[in-house]
Amino acid sequence: MKKLKIRSLFLKTITIIFIVNLFVSCQKKEITIGDILSKSLEAHGGLEIWQQVDTLSFTKKTILYNREGLKEKEITQHQSFYGGDFINGEITSIGVDKSRISIIGDIYSKSIEDSLAVLTDDDVKLINKSFRSAYYVICQPFNLKQSDALLFYKKDTILNGEKTFVVDVSYREDENTNTPDQWTYFFNAKTYLIVAAKVFHSPTVSFIENIKFNKETPFVFNAERESVFLNKDGSKDFLRASYFYSNYKVALKK
Repeated sequence: MKKLKIRSLFLKTITIIFIVNLFVSCQKKEITIGDILSKSLEAHGGLEIWQQVDTLSFTKKTILYNREGLKEKEITQHQSFYGGDFINGEITSIGVDKSRISIIGDIYSKSIEDSLAVLTDDDVKLINKSFRSAYYVICQPFNLKQSDALLFYKKDTILNGEKTFVVDVSYREDENTNTPDQWTYFFNAKTYLIVAAKVFHSPTVSFIENIKFNKETPFVFNAERESVFLNKDGSKDFLRASYFYSNYKVALKK
């Protein structure tokens, strides 16, 4: 009788352990990078609609700060992109440093005040880089899907008290990027919105947090961001920049 009780207890214990292991195994089943990106694309408005964008325009105000926290510079730009591509559009700086750069078709131009500049090859490369960088920032997470970026699901972390998926992004070198910046994106585990990014742009590392979002168009764009320089140990050094986005306008292809 005693042996039967021991055997029964043993079987119950084995069953409980099996059930617990099965439950833990299910709980530990990691979400894939494909899942994260797919859900983020939907959260930000959907890739199918994004591919229908004909024109996108908005106003961006940048405030730069020095290490002492004093305002160093303020820049306001109106940025427009045509044909759903960074290679067509114009960026106009408003205010004291009034200037305009544009790429229309294969024609590059730059004007300062009312004077049209004669462009060198280096000027063309700088204009191309400016458009590429501006468009890269505004079109996430769609660029992560449409580019040749390699994505690596790194880990989970807690950001502002909420679970966040951390994804490293690797880009191939080309004639425009030379040594490309190294990016890490942070996706909120509930909303799947991109809530922050970390970028290594030699020699600095910046942590850029999306403070507010704009939902006035079919897409969820950034409305307010802050960029902090990081120390070598990953701790925050100082607030380098604040970004404010407004007046979003989107027109879809007919």
